[in-house]
Amino acid sequence: MPDNLRSKLNISGLLLMYVGNLEAYQGIALLLESFALVLKLNRVDLVIIGGETSDIEKYQKQACDLKIDRQVHFLASKPVEDLGAYLSQADILVSPRIKGKNTPMKIYSYLDSGKAVLATSLPTHTQILNSQVAMLAEPSAEKFSKAMLCLMKDETLRQKLGKAGKKLIEENFSYAAFNKRLNDLFDWLQTEIEQEYNLVVNTAVSPKPQVRS
Repeated sequence: MPDNLRSKLNISGLLLMYVGNLEAYQGIALLLESFALVLKLNRVDLVIIGGETSDIEKYQKQACDLKIDRQVHFLASKPVEDLGAYLSQADILVSPRIKGKNTPMKIYSYLDSGKAVLATSLPTHTQILNSQVAMLAEPSAEKFSKAMLCLMKDETLRQKLGKAGKKLIEENFSYAAFNKRLNDLFDWLQTEIEQEYNLVVNTAVSPKPQVRS
């Protein structure tokens, strides 16, 4: 059964969350640097779920060096079936990725959760995300921390982005949306086949012009 993070970690305020592996391209170093700037102005907690033990230890050390270790909570990977239950406990979901071409799979889960999403404004994210469904920021500690603060201070904006993100998933990436596109494709193919068939039939039965002798 998924943990109640606020109770387990004694979190009383806003909760930011990252879920995924901790490879360098995911931008965890950027996330921690940005979070350190935020903590100078606001009290908030960051929960990081996932990663190999060696990576967790590396970033725990960075958090200690930045003197933010009391507000940064590293948790081991959780079962996929529990992902939604953990995402639902966050106020803001972050994807600080600094490299990559493909959209992270976590983005689809983030959006589907109905929570506000903060991501770097790189093609790896902007293939799917825009300012209507997520907060996008340049991959620098200064810019990313400002975006964090903007979302933290504006609950209405968080709710607006969360709803828009979930709508995007439902209309474009859900099973229902896929099924509709598939049915539309079948309808189009059927129409094309019928038109081609009628053209062939009409051509075959059309009287041939008589040649005058």
